[in-house]
Amino acid sequence: MTKAEKKILVLTSIFIAIALNVHRLFVLLPGEGRNIGLPWVFNGPELGYQTFFQFGFSVFFGYLNLSWLHWIKATPRYKVARLLAINAGLFVLFYGFGCFTQYILFSNVLNVKLFLWGYLFRLLTSMGLIAIMVKIVLMNRVQKRKEQENEQLRTAYFDAEIKNLRAQINPHFLFNALSSLSALVRENPGIAQDYITHLSKVFRYSLSNHHEQLIGLEKELELLESNIQLLKMRFEEGLDIHTEIPKIVGAKIPHMSLQPLLENAVKHNYVSKEKPLRIDIFVDNGSLHFRNTLNEAAFKEPSTGIGLLNLNERYNILLGKSIEIEKTENHFLVKLPLN
Repeated sequence: MTKAEKKILVLTSIFIAIALNVHRLFVLLPGEGRNIGLPWVFNGPELGYQTFFQFGFSVFFGYLNLSWLHWIKATPRYKVARLLAINAGLFVLFYGFGCFTQYILFSNVLNVKLFLWGYLFRLLTSMGLIAIMVKIVLMNRVQKRKEQENEQLRTAYFDAEIKNLRAQINPHFLFNALSSLSALVRENPGIAQDYITHLSKVFRYSLSNHHEQLIGLEKELELLESNIQLLKMRFEEGLDIHTEIPKIVGAKIPHMSLQPLLENAVKHNYVSKEKPLRIDIFVDNGSLHFRNTLNEAAFKEPSTGIGLLNLNERYNILLGKSIEIEKTENHFLVKLPLN
């Protein structure tokens, strides 16, 4: 039982105990209030005892059934039958104990038959009201169970979707890296060897965090730095990259968010020593900004459509937010929300 269910049980039991005994307060009133036809002399201690007994009865049977009946659909019929038999047996014991103790303690019953029938009526009414409360609580449990199952299914779906999106990144990156490596092998074999070393470092980092969907901003910047080194080996002074990112405790972004932006900036712009491609990475208004100058290449590499679309879908799934893209005559800016 949850704390909320226990609270509901206690409040319901208090209500039942008071509701079934409040009419007996009239016998304690002076004057004509006593002439209500009760076949025994009723007093304050007896009222307190009967009310307390009614409360204990309700709490006991409510707790018994809520503890044993976990889920309606998951409870076999034979278990329900056994529980009903136990309830019936315990009901008889409570009924006998209540009648006997009150009869002995107060010794003021003039009509025993009416006294016994009255006790039976009150306990049966209590049992009926508790049964209604138990049914409502069990229905609420079933509803919560369905909501949890739906949430688990939705989480599993999103997890599979993220894994599928991330599975697209590594082949995409590998294709671009091998293209760059092919050019370096022809131009400068020595630098190509260093390029392979850094490339293995990037893949090692990527694979070591393949289970993490959201990653610390500092770790993501480490991966970005490795990618920057790879690009500088190829373009040297053709790249002018500036990063101004303060330390933000707890900031996270989807894994490998900056790598596609860096690749796209180089892929779609003309990079040369005479006219370097400038890239600025900074934080502003709770978002990570990635801005690069525009000098679009005359002959662009064919686009796979994976980069920005993939990144935006991962942001929507993981953070419920979208990236922002702004394009002017001179700059291309992507804003990444920080979690």
